[in-house]
Amino acid sequence: MLAEVHRTIAHFFPELRQRLDALADGRDREACTYPLRALVWAGLLMFLMGLSARRRLRFEFNSAFGLANLNAVAQTDLETLAHPDTLAYALQKLPVGELIRLRRWMVQALLRGRVLERFRLRGRFYRVAVDGTGYLTFSKPHCPHCLSRRLSNGQVQYYHPVLEAKLVCDNGLVLSLATEFIVNADGADKQDCELNAFKRLLPALRASFPHLPLCLLLDGLYLNAPVLTLLRQHHCAWIITFKDGALPQAAAEFEALAAMTPEHQRTVLDGPTRRSYRWVSDLTHGEHRFHAFECLEVTPQGDSTRFRWATHLEVTAAVVEELSWKGGRARWKIENEGFNMQKNGGYALEHAYAHHWSAARNFYLLMQIAHLIGQLLLKGALRHVRLVQTFGSLRAVAGRLLEAWRTAVLTPEQIASIRARPCQIRFDDS
Repeated sequence: MLAEVHRTIAHFFPELRQRLDALADGRDREACTYPLRALVWAGLLMFLMGLSARRRLRFEFNSAFGLANLNAVAQTDLETLAHPDTLAYALQKLPVGELIRLRRWMVQALLRGRVLERFRLRGRFYRVAVDGTGYLTFSKPHCPHCLSRRLSNGQVQYYHPVLEAKLVCDNGLVLSLATEFIVNADGADKQDCELNAFKRLLPALRASFPHLPLCLLLDGLYLNAPVLTLLRQHHCAWIITFKDGALPQAAAEFEALAAMTPEHQRTVLDGPTRRSYRWVSDLTHGEHRFHAFECLEVTPQGDSTRFRWATHLEVTAAVVEELSWKGGRARWKIENEGFNMQKNGGYALEHAYAHHWSAARNFYLLMQIAHLIGQLLLKGALRHVRLVQTFGSLRAVAGRLLEAWRTAVLTPEQIASIRARPCQIRFDDS
């Protein structure tokens, strides 16, 4: 398993050391014992091995093999392991934009390597799911940027949510592309919200990937004229959940046109499950025109579920199944395989790794980078291993990696051979 970590990094990110060395270290370098490259790697490994708290670095990595393996992957020659507070201080001094640029470079490396091409919608669009999730919560004000809410018991809770844009793939890869922290500006009377954060996130996403054909997968919250205008300005395709009660006039128009166009229907049998589709074109909302399609899914037990989406992509009998299954219904991956994995799979998304706001944001970004590397490892280099069947759960895989990290070490010759030897890493299609 140690060899696969080195192989994954060498294959996908051969210039990672140089990129880490180029990070703008805000510390006084002459007074520093530990290079930033080693500290960033310690943070990444903390997440990859499911330690769930930075204090555990002192105990789990504090062995001869643990330090040797850290030196091997970070390409350093440390004689002692840094205290976890040293990591927190380094991330406090690191400008937040540095890790954002590092993440962008890593995703761009995958795109340049054509690693993700076969997961595109309609053979063209990279699917990007956008959703918000909770990050940190406190019982008293944490910083001037906290949002607040009153709970049912009368207590006031202070919290930091975050809005994420993640590239989703059929095989379960969910890669963070852009992050926008939902925060109050100093002295703001009105709290920040997900829609306002989206207005900041989309320009940043497009600036990071200016020529990438994107199809945004959005919740029904975003089906409104200002968002549709923003999507058009930034040249993004989109599929948005069309909830009951949303855009009543357009919804009524959908029902009327669907009754008049029975040819716009298709039924697909997936084993004993039946999915019935219908769609209409050229609905209106203000100055915007869009299409809508619906799926009624009936299980063998007779249970039925209805889904409906709005989109600016043309809908036909030939593509409606793909737009539904690989488009609208793929949005759940950001929650199930993105946020849920980071909350319950050992990354401890909602744990306060640092109270200083700059450090807390950098820990969050470091988690996104670690999750990217972890997915490449599990879906790529370890794809032949039946991980859940062999180890019991994906979280247990992180424990096995930690065990190997503490009790074994590769020789410099073995590592040099791994880095020098060309290889192919294919992805699991499950």
